[in-house]
Amino acid sequence: MALSVENTLSALGLLGIGGALGTYFRIIWERKSSAQLQKQEFKDTRYKCIIMLMYTMLDFDKRSKGLEKFGRDFKSHEQLIDEIKAEWHNAILFASDEVLEDLHAFIKEPSAKLFKKSALSMRKDLWGGKLSAKLESLEF
Repeated sequence: MALSVENTLSALGLLGIGGALGTYFRIIWERKSSAQLQKQEFKDTRYKCIIMLMYTMLDFDKRSKGLEKFGRDFKSHEQLIDEIKAEWHNAILFASDEVLEDLHAFIKEPSAKLFKKSALSMRKDLWGGKLSAKLESLEF
């Protein structure tokens, strides 16, 4: 009978420790998941902003007025370039190497081709997705 009580107490002790460990690891996993989700949402927001700035840079006179509704009133092309450079410097904190390189190339020499290349590297950084279509087939 004494052996049975000891076994029961040992089993209950192990279950208690196992349950506590399980709860501890679940909390750690949930925190990591929440932090990862916040990081992903932040990158998504920053990349959308950068995309709009880059798009405007391709035709400043035509598109700069569209940014006013977002509280972005650029008086000159140079102000826009300065803003995109600031975004690039901030992106050092979160963007992949590929995004930084492609965005840098776009800032140095804005073009539709480099715009698409930068956008696709952002897509890859966010979602890991690749584009099956050729860039040339996506011309307007």
